[in-house]
Amino acid sequence: MIRATDILIVLTYAMIAIVAALAFERLGLMSTSFAWLMGAFVFLIAGQAHSAAARGIERKVFDDQIHELQAANLSLLEEVESANARIDTISQTIRAEASEREATLTGEVRMLEDLVRRMGNGRDIAPAPTPAAAPQNRQAAVDIETVRDALANNRIDLYIQPVVSLPQRKTYFYESYSRLRDAAGQVIAPASFIHAAEEAGIVAEVDNLLLFRCVQIVKRLTKSDRRIGIFCNLSLHSVADETFFPAFLDFMRRHSELSGSLIFEISQSAFESRSPAAARNMARLADYGFRFSIDQIRDLNVDIADMQRAGIRFAKVEGTRLIETIANGDPIGGIEAGSIEPRDIAGLFARHGIDLIAEKVEHESTIVEILDVDIAYAQGHLFGEPRPVREDVLELAADPIRMAS
Repeated sequence: MIRATDILIVLTYAMIAIVAALAFERLGLMSTSFAWLMGAFVFLIAGQAHSAAARGIERKVFDDQIHELQAANLSLLEEVESANARIDTISQTIRAEASEREATLTGEVRMLEDLVRRMGNGRDIAPAPTPAAAPQNRQAAVDIETVRDALANNRIDLYIQPVVSLPQRKTYFYESYSRLRDAAGQVIAPASFIHAAEEAGIVAEVDNLLLFRCVQIVKRLTKSDRRIGIFCNLSLHSVADETFFPAFLDFMRRHSELSGSLIFEISQSAFESRSPAAARNMARLADYGFRFSIDQIRDLNVDIADMQRAGIRFAKVEGTRLIETIANGDPIGGIEAGSIEPRDIAGLFARHGIDLIAEKVEHESTIVEILDVDIAYAQGHLFGEPRPVREDVLELAADPIRMAS
């Protein structure tokens, strides 16, 4: 549809041509017919000039549009290249993560296979218990084959008991306990499978496997809530085992994100009698941010500075023993008897980065006395008995690995 502007321009040119023709005729410059012919010529020239100017403007607009399209195409090409680069980076990251997960899983499986194989290799050297030495109850009479079968087929249950803050009694941590089940589903008492392992000479292998399974399950428990803290028992056999520990340390290095959730726990007697190799390996775990706890404290007159250097961040003492120690005025933390106020005991440990936990608390009366000395945490049947982790969580652990024949 012709635009109104174009119509006005054409009419303007026509008026100019008519005026020119009339002027030529009236002034007598040329005949009437020739004057109108000259007016038509003027109209034609003006139209051609306008058409040329319009085409020039349109060409400039077209060229500008072409340049804009080229710039847009270049910009789009850069965005596509950038997107491809990001896709390549994401693909490489996914492949790297998948490769790392595969390597981790392969390492876990190999470690488990090695531990189970080492248990199996002890079969021929295990002395059979004599009737006189055999325990009397059914659980204590478990044989090493039952223990091997339970470990090899992943019949390991993880029990957890809450550790609460005082006086709020809010759960801040859990302590974990490993329990084995036989083929019939009966729980094997810890003393029973430890006795059987000692008889077979494979205590280190059993300790290592229980520790590794505990860490595996804790790794899955903490996926949903990293704020949770779990105490996991660590034996000197595992720490000083130069065959097992390097692989375990590498496993923990790859899962250093667990350092805020996993706390390794050893007894006071084990800590004080640790070998140089065990001390060195504990320090290597501490280098990756993992913390330690000491439990079964029989004597509070401990070297707190040494505990701090070793990465000890928690110390557990029976509530009744703590109260007795205070009542008797016994030395605590290297300070002479009677030289420290009861309320300052927790602060003495805290100044070295160690929190005191009153464990095995079973009566409200004990809590009242513990609160008088500002103990921050407590554990015991009063706050909850050890309970097994849900079966559906345990099923997320690694698949059972059959013992090598």
